[in-house]
Parts: sequence; structure tokens; C-alpha cells
Amino acid sequence: MPPLLKLLAPGRSRQLDAPEQWTVHIVGVATAVLLLAISFGWYVNREIALFLFLGAVLSLAFLTTTANPLRRTGRSWWAWGLVGLSVSSCGYFIAMHPVHEMRLPMIDELSNLDIAASIVLIALVMEATRRCIGMILVVLVATFLAYAIFGSKLSGAFAHRGFSTQEIVDHLVFSTNGLFGPALEVAAFLVVVFVIFGALLDRIGGADFFYDVANSLVGRQVGGASKVAVVSSGLYGSISGSPTADVVTTGSFSIPLMIRTGVSRTYAGAIESAASTGGALLPPVMGSAAFLMTDFTGIPYATIALSALVPALLYYQSVFLAAHFRAHRDGLKPMSHGEAPSILTVLRRDWLYLVPIGLLVWGVLNLNRPSFAGAIACAALLPIALLRQRSPVQLVKTLFFGLSDGMRGMIGVGVACAIAGLVVGTLSMTDLTGKISSGLFHMAGGSPILTIIVAAFVIIVLGMGMPTPAVYALSAVLAAPALIALGIAVLPAHLFIVYIASMSAITPPVAVAAFAAASIAKANPVMIALVACRIAMVAFILPFVFMYQPALLLVGPLWQIVTAVGAVALGVLALNAAIEGYYIVMLDLTKRGLLFAAGVALFLPFQSLQITGALLLAAVTAWLWAGKRATRATPGIA
Repeated sequence: MPPLLKLLAPGRSRQLDAPEQWTVHIVGVATAVLLLAISFGWYVNREIALFLFLGAVLSLAFLTTTANPLRRTGRSWWAWGLVGLSVSSCGYFIAMHPVHEMRLPMIDELSNLDIAASIVLIALVMEATRRCIGMILVVLVATFLAYAIFGSKLSGAFAHRGFSTQEIVDHLVFSTNGLFGPALEVAAFLVVVFVIFGALLDRIGGADFFYDVANSLVGRQVGGASKVAVVSSGLYGSISGSPTADVVTTGSFSIPLMIRTGVSRTYAGAIESAASTGGALLPPVMGSAAFLMTDFTGIPYATIALSALVPALLYYQSVFLAAHFRAHRDGLKPMSHGEAPSILTVLRRDWLYLVPIGLLVWGVLNLNRPSFAGAIACAALLPIALLRQRSPVQLVKTLFFGLSDGMRGMIGVGVACAIAGLVVGTLSMTDLTGKISSGLFHMAGGSPILTIIVAAFVIIVLGMGMPTPAVYALSAVLAAPALIALGIAVLPAHLFIVYIASMSAITPPVAVAAFAAASIAKANPVMIALVACRIAMVAFILPFVFMYQPALLLVGPLWQIVTAVGAVALGVLALNAAIEGYYIVMLDLTKRGLLFAAGVALFLPFQSLQITGALLLAAVTAWLWAGKRATRATPGIA
């Protein structure tokens, strides 16, 4: 990498000395306690809570991340200076809130100090983004800001009336459509509760429980280590909703186990990355993009979670089958019985973990406040923690460091949501949203399928350089209007974006899940990401399928839901067999081609083609079974 690019590249994790560590812990715990209290119903003014949250996230980002990869990982006075600016600017807005609350946005003038504090805060968010995420989002915001300032000098459809500095600052900082808009609000009042729950659950042994359950269910099968990775990552990911946290937590067990049983380092990292990425799609706790969707669309989170359940299970069916067929193709052996406990043993020992998880599922589906559901699930962890620790002092330590872990886990999400607010704010201010959506529609010549393909391409390209929350927020204002204009309902249109945006965790070059897996597998992260994309190919296909078959989202008569789910499940089987080259026996090119054709036919929203695909799959299956029996019956052939 050229020296100039290294200076602008994301930083490294800093090695904190004792005072810095305690500062990070105290800031994290204080913020986590405040946000949990709000989730339980304690009233704090929305704007003040957001100022506190943003100040904490920026402070933690500067304290824990170096300016670039070339900087020392030790103490940095520059970092402390940026922390001071973050606290001062957010403190200014808290102090001035009674005054700002009385003014009329976009009408009453701002003071010079208001404008200066706002510009400093925007610059701090952009610097934190550069350190924690990368330059792409910073360049996007800078480009859109330049468009807001100089767009009046353009001609044609992209010209606008022009905006003064005061108008830009007023819209981006003092309105609910910018920095302190829906994206940051969702991060502060919704996502954080579930991240804290995941961190606390991990601290009291929840990750071990999920691993043991997965191991007991599939560990004794062929390719058991890979299948354990898929199941344990799915179970843990459905609670944490964070692909990176999932990889780091479950991957620390599963990746070495896969390598030890004969799986290549690259494939082990790819299986873990693909399985962990699916955690952001699997209810009850989907990823941050799904929480953003509730705010952008107004659809209750319970409705989104129920609608997303079947596609998420189909995704995990695909990853599981990929691991299964690959294990058979490579001739891997099952794990020994000693390495895989029985499910009864695991449940008899650790059944208490099911209580908070059950409460969480019940609360998400039955209460109209997902954050409150997450908060009561956190409270339900307390007796389990006490039983496991058997010491009040150890319990306090576990809770303290669990809350701190939760807020550290929110740094990337919080920064991404803050910068996404700036992106969305600049787009809405200049009406660039409508212009780009119209451009997408015209680029596709008005064709519905081409419009969907172009929208998917745009989301995938954005996902190559941005984290999931930012990809969703940007795509929701750019691509969703074009999709809805085609007559597609709001729910499938936005779930389409959530699915493809979530794949940014394994889409090169950013691929945060793949990089996390690479550090454990000691393999090339780009190769891991590419293999993971192949394993997770169904995740790129399913959104197109449920756009035209809403029965997959549990919409419509029962018979339609059953037939659609059955056809797509068979299609997932056929496609994975064709890709991996194994189905009952090793497959030659002809049989792989037939299975691929069957899979494609089963995905298409035409009953006649689905029947044809099912018959073709049945015929190939019978052909392969007959060939396998004949081979076994022939003397001298193993």
C-alpha cells in the first residue's frame, strides 16, 4: 500500500494502559447503564440521550483506535485531544438544549458558536469513520456536501437552488433528518440493548452453551466440525445480530476444530464467515439493518422478524448443505463420540440459558417495544450469572466487564449510523434521492426485473466498501423508492435491501467477517471472502425470489406458502449439490449441469417450471441412487 494511502487507512486497535482501560470501561458502563435504563422506561430527553451516546461512541472510537496503521498503538495525546473535542462539542449541545429546543429549525438563525460546534462535530464523526471503517463513507459525505455547496452552479436535472452554510448545518445537525436522525436513534435506543445482551450472555458462558448444543446435534455426522460451526454460529448470531462478534466468539472454537479435522484453512474461515453473516438475518435478533428498517418503514419489528424467518432458515439450509456436500467430497470423517456430548447432557447442565432466550423471543414477538424485550432479557441473565459465579463480587465484575464489552461492540455500529445520518441528510436536503432513484429506473429502461438487478448491483457495490447499517441506510433512500415505484410492497422491497446489504460482511474488499475469520484461520482474508460469497450465494438469490414470491415471507394462503417454501428448499438442495460437485456420489459435469438447471427452475415463480425442476431433481436422484447401488453390487468395487 502506498504511504499516502496508509496515512488515510483505518487504524489499528490500541494497546491501552491502565488509566485508559479504566476510562474506556467507565465510559462504556455508564453509557450502557443509561441506555438500559431508558429501555426499561426511564425518561430521558431524546436529544440529550443522543448527544450523550454520540459523545461516548466518539470518545471510545478515538481511545481504542489509532489514526492509521503506521501510528504506534501506545498512548496518544492526539487521541485524548479528540476525546476532549468530542466531549466538549456534545457537552455544548447538551448545555444549549433548552435554547435550541425553543427555536424553529430552518427559520430561526443559528449563532456563530452553534455553527462552529456543529462543524467540529461533523468533522469528528468523519474522522472517527475514517479510523474505524475507512475512507469510502468519508468521501461520500464530502462529495454530497460539496454537491450541496456547489450544486447550484450545475446545469440540468442535478442543479439545485444552492444552500448557505447555516442551512446545511441546520439540516444536518439540528433537524431529525441528519446526524441525530433515525439511524443514530436506532443504534442508541434499539441495537445497543441487543448488543449488550449478547455481550453479557457471552460473559456468563452463553457462547459455550450454543457451541455444545450444536456439537451434540451434528458433531457426530460427516463433516461434523463444519456443521457445528454453521449451527453454533446461527444460534449465537440469532441473539447477537453481529457477524464480526459471531466470528470472534464461535469461530475461536470452530475454526481450529475444522482445521484439525482436515478442512482447509481458507474453507474453514469461509464457512464460519458465511454462517456468522447469516446471524444478521435470523430472528429473534436480526442485525442493525433490520432495526433501521423498522424506523425507515414504520413496520413493527415483530412483523419483520416473522417475515424474515423462512428466508433465513433457507439461507442456513444452504450453508449447512454446502458444508455437508464438501465434507463428503473431501472424504472427511465424523468427529469421535468423545468430542460430541449428547443433547440431553447439555440441556440438563445448561437449560437455564434457555430462559432469557425464551423471554427475548416472547418479548420481540408479543411486545410492541423490542428494546424493552431486550432489557428484560438482560435482567433475566442476572440469576444465571449469580448461579454460575456463586459470588456477588464475581457477579459485579462479570456485569461490569460485560456492559463495557457491549459498548465497545457498539463503536463500529454507532459510528456507521452517525455517518449514515450525514449521508441521508445531505441526500434529503438536495433531493438527490429522487434524482438517483429516477436515474436507476431510467437506466433499466423501465423494466421491473432490470430495475431490481440494477438496484441489487448498486447495493452490492456499496457493500464492498461500507458496513451493513450504512449500506442499508443509503440504499433505503436511493434504491427503495425505485423498487416501490414498480408496485413492490414496502416489506419485500426493504427486506431485499436488508439481505443484500447484510452480505457486505463477506463482500470484498471490506468483508469484516472474513477479516475476523482470517485472523483465527491464519489464511488470506480476500480468499476467505470470495469462498464465503460462493457458499452464501443463495443469500444473493433469495431476495429476488421473495420479491416475486411473497409467500416466502409468510404472506398469502397456506397452500401457497407451503408450495413456495418446498420448491425453494429443493432448489437450495439442487444448487448446492451442483456447486459443490457431490450429491449421493461424486458428480461429473453433466449431472452438475442437470442439478443446476433443476435448482434454477425451482427458484422461478412459475408453477409449471417448479414442477419440471422437482421432477428433474427426482430423476437425477433416482439415477444417482441406482448407480450407487450398482457400484456396491459389483464385486471388487468399493
